[in-house]
Amino acid sequence: MDNSGIIRRVDELGRIVLPREMRKLMNIRDGSRLIISLENDKFILTKHSSMNTLVQYADLVVKAISISVENEVLLCDNDKVLFSNKKRHIDKKLSKPVCDAIYKKDTIIKRVSDASEMIPIFVENNEDYACELIVPISKDGDGLGAIIILATDDKCFKDDAIKVCKSFANFLSEFIV
Repeated sequence: MDNSGIIRRVDELGRIVLPREMRKLMNIRDGSRLIISLENDKFILTKHSSMNTLVQYADLVVKAISISVENEVLLCDNDKVLFSNKKRHIDKKLSKPVCDAIYKKDTIIKRVSDASEMIPIFVENNEDYACELIVPISKDGDGLGAIIILATDDKCFKDDAIKVCKSFANFLSEFIV
C-alpha cells in the first residue's frame, strides 16, 4: 500500500474517514479503539490494546494454563500474540479467521480426530496442529483478545481445557481497563 498519504476532509463534527485499505491492513473494525496523540505538528493514530493492562497477570496465567493443559498457550489481543509459554510465538500476527473469532466472541474448538477443518492461527509461518482452541476474552460486549491452546497429535487437549480457558478468560476480563 502506498504510504505517501491520502487527503480527507474533516466534517463539521471533526470526523474523518479512515480509508478501507488502511483499516483492513491494520485490522481496525467498527468499535476498534484508537489512541490519538500529537507529535510535533502530526496526529498519530495508534491501535489501543486493552490487553496491555493485564501485563502483571499474563505470564502467571499463561504458566498456570500450560501446566494444567500441557500444551502451547497463547494470550493474544485482537490481532497478535502478547504472551506465550513458547516464546517463539510472541508478536506473531493472528490470521483473519482467528481475528474474526475474537471480534465475534466465538469459541472455536478444532480437532483433527473429529475431522474438523483446522484454521491457520498465524498470518505466516503456520504450523500444523492436531487441536486448536480459541477462547475469546471480552468486556462490555467487545472481543478484546483470546486464550489459544495449540496441541500436537500426541498431546491433544481434553474437554477440561475448555473450562480452564473460559474460567481464566472471565478472570482476566475483570482486570481489563
